[in-house]
Amino acid sequence: MKKLRKIKANGLKSRALRQMTALIILVMVLMVALFYGIMCSRTVNNQAKSQQKSLSNLESNLKTYFEEVDSIAKNANYNYYLQNYLAMMLEKESSYTEPSVGKNMRAYEMSSRAFSDTLLSRSDVSSIMVFGRKKVFLNKSVYSYRNVVMDYSGLEWYAKAIENPNDMIITGPNQHRFFDTEDKMISLSRQIQDYEDGTFLGVILINLNLNKIIEICDSFQENTAGSLAIINHEGETIYLKNRSDEIDVSKSDMEDLSAKLVKHNESSFRMKLSGTEYLVTENLMETAGWYIVNLVPYSWILEELWKSSLLIVIAVIGTLIVTLLFLERILTNVIKPLKKLERHMSRVNLENFNEQVSIVSDDEIGHLAGNFNDMLERIENLKEQVVEEQEDKRKYELQALQAQINPHFLYNTLDSIIWMAETNDSNIVPMTEALAKLFRISLNRGNEEILLKKEIEHVRNYLIIQSMRYADKFIFDIQVAEEVEKCKVIKLILQPIVENCIYHGIKKKRGTGHIVIRAFLDGQNLVIQVEDDGCGMSSEMCQKMVSYEVKPENISGSGIGVKNVNERIQLRFGKDYGLSYQSEEGKGTTVTYILPYCVEGVENEKNNV
Repeated sequence: MKKLRKIKANGLKSRALRQMTALIILVMVLMVALFYGIMCSRTVNNQAKSQQKSLSNLESNLKTYFEEVDSIAKNANYNYYLQNYLAMMLEKESSYTEPSVGKNMRAYEMSSRAFSDTLLSRSDVSSIMVFGRKKVFLNKSVYSYRNVVMDYSGLEWYAKAIENPNDMIITGPNQHRFFDTEDKMISLSRQIQDYEDGTFLGVILINLNLNKIIEICDSFQENTAGSLAIINHEGETIYLKNRSDEIDVSKSDMEDLSAKLVKHNESSFRMKLSGTEYLVTENLMETAGWYIVNLVPYSWILEELWKSSLLIVIAVIGTLIVTLLFLERILTNVIKPLKKLERHMSRVNLENFNEQVSIVSDDEIGHLAGNFNDMLERIENLKEQVVEEQEDKRKYELQALQAQINPHFLYNTLDSIIWMAETNDSNIVPMTEALAKLFRISLNRGNEEILLKKEIEHVRNYLIIQSMRYADKFIFDIQVAEEVEKCKVIKLILQPIVENCIYHGIKKKRGTGHIVIRAFLDGQNLVIQVEDDGCGMSSEMCQKMVSYEVKPENISGSGIGVKNVNERIQLRFGKDYGLSYQSEEGKGTTVTYILPYCVEGVENEKNNV
């Protein structure tokens, strides 16, 4: 059961499903990560653009407010009484006394009344002052005035008004020593010029409390997120308000922020303040040199994106599940024919080679099933071929044994023994002994294999018998290398060839013939040569002997035995081994055996399956 589960777990479908699931998950994770990264960037950019637009609106509102206040200063250039009063005061600036009579008093009162009306009508205006080159010419304030002597020519609001006669100058927050208060004020100053010739008459200074600025910023801050701050070019905080208690941006943070604002050229950037990451959007109000800054925690910006991403993740998981279900179904349809093929193959393992796979399709699986059926058919044919070859092998072995018990050879040998006995020939004992050994080795207890030493002894006994029968007809010599004596060979492969030498080579020759048998090692092969100097044969007959096209009726004695020997060798060892012939008519024939060298047992046996 465990094995079955393991097979299922490691099956093609399971592996494909796991791999494709991993691939799909990887692709989806990368897509979600890419989507989230793009959406984060877009969300932050959209937030920055939105805040930038809001800051531009706030800047516009503040500029409108300052332009409205500046109209008070501009009107001073067209106030008849103020123009006359300032002109007179400049002439007498070195010996200034309060005007008391006549035209001068009238000009002072009318100018002072205009400023007093402005203070009464505008709660944001704290004081209006007009300065000459060295003295204060006129002063109206909601605060108690301190009559202090000081050099104000080096102060920013005065110096810039002198340098820029046609511009509105905004400075602050300032804490002026002219008044008995510690309140900080925003100062708007402008140079007053003679409307006829444009000569210097003085500098008007309008001090504003922060109430109106705070009111404008508060109304804007209600429609925006995060913290809103206004910082001047010196790094002083004019306005700071956190929309939520979750944000804790302090004035000390503003010092770090102002330092970065001076160096930073971008309208929005990221910055960490008090351990919190903020998106900082800034807008420079050039008329005042103020930085209007909005700070929004990144967590706020991405909060909605997180919610949207969660929905996307849920949708992706749902899509993944549906995709895997469809994928599982598709894989089932693809694997089903393979499983069918696997079941058929399992039954073939039980040696049922008649099994045929009934898968009909014009795809790779159909082609595989067709090839499998062809393979089974071929295996069945090979089985039949092996059976036939084994039958032939047993038949050739039987023929080989029968050839050794040739009745004609046995009759002639026994007849020779009888004749020797009658004549008291001393060779009767060696011949009888050789015949006994010949048949004992031929039987070899029924074994197919035999030591080369025994096979040589067998053929020696045969040659002894034949040399006695055909006295002085031939002599023989056997040369066997010592290292090959224990090599195992197929039994009874030399005698048919030697017999062929005697009957077809030596017997037809005049005079005494020679038969030489050699055995030696050549690389991994055992080489045996049987050489005679008989009558030989023609090249045509030699070719027929090599191809074994000689019909039995055309050769006598052991022609069939020669073919038997070659086929037995090739059945056992394959087509690379066997016999070869070399012959020259009138000079003799050499038959060469090529066999595998094997001491322990016959190797390289041909496998036909």
